[in-house]
Amino acid sequence: MNDKFRKFFNVMTEAQRAAAEWGGLKLGWSFIEPRLPKGDGHPVLFFPGFLTTDGYTSALRERVEQAGFKAYTWEGGFNLGFDEETAAHVAARLREVYAENGGRKVSLVGYSLGGFYARELAREFPDMVRGVITLGTPFGRMDDTSQASPLPVDKLIRFFTKHSVHDSQADIGARSLTPPPVPTTSVYSRGDGVAEWQAALNPRTRQAENVEVYGSHLGMTVNPLTIAVVIDRLAQKEGAWKKFKPHADLAMGYPDASDVQPPKNPRWSFAGREESRLFGDAQSARKKSKTEKPKP
Repeated sequence: MNDKFRKFFNVMTEAQRAAAEWGGLKLGWSFIEPRLPKGDGHPVLFFPGFLTTDGYTSALRERVEQAGFKAYTWEGGFNLGFDEETAAHVAARLREVYAENGGRKVSLVGYSLGGFYARELAREFPDMVRGVITLGTPFGRMDDTSQASPLPVDKLIRFFTKHSVHDSQADIGARSLTPPPVPTTSVYSRGDGVAEWQAALNPRTRQAENVEVYGSHLGMTVNPLTIAVVIDRLAQKEGAWKKFKPHADLAMGYPDASDVQPPKNPRWSFAGREESRLFGDAQSARKKSKTEKPKP
């Protein structure tokens, strides 16, 4: 299958394949669930994708909670893109969840555009974040969304994010590609008909990895093997993170990604780049999070 035909097929069959993944979750989860590790009760904050709400991550959150974690929604309504209001909201939401759990670090899970929020929050507030998992997030080329997604999606994103990071951050490409300073997992699919899968690849680093699954973009939050990856990654002991290795009974469900070539790490850092912070004064935010009392 040549590349152009593959992209056309992926785009045209997104909805049908997502429906099949939902059916697979309903039929196959009882087989997968017993083979997954149990959670330690730490908080997990979920961010939905572009033009979706918390409802889109409900099936994923339900199974994460059943596995023994505390799942939190972003409570931001429809995700219409990144702007100053969204930046303030997601930072406040992280601080709220962190404080509510007595200063226990929060894992961040972001679907599609929501994964960008998760990565950037972890970059600016690493003392509050335990780890990051992104699902179908084309973070690698956020400076050029025309390369990160098919043309109609690109136009839609630009329409809804007129005052977004694309217009204000000249160094966003290197920043987005460089993983945050916490364990980071990118789940991607070469069958993605919305985001270019190559743009969802972390560079090879000690605390970053890429996990391939079979599936669509729209079905990423209901794909049973994706959910299995999320639960497995969340169950890693804090400070003892290891790269993903599926349970022996599930190994055949994950493609052989040995031919995938991750990009080089541009090693972007905040040194001398304070003007590029997306969430305001990180230092004051950290100070505030430590003084807030957990809710009764």
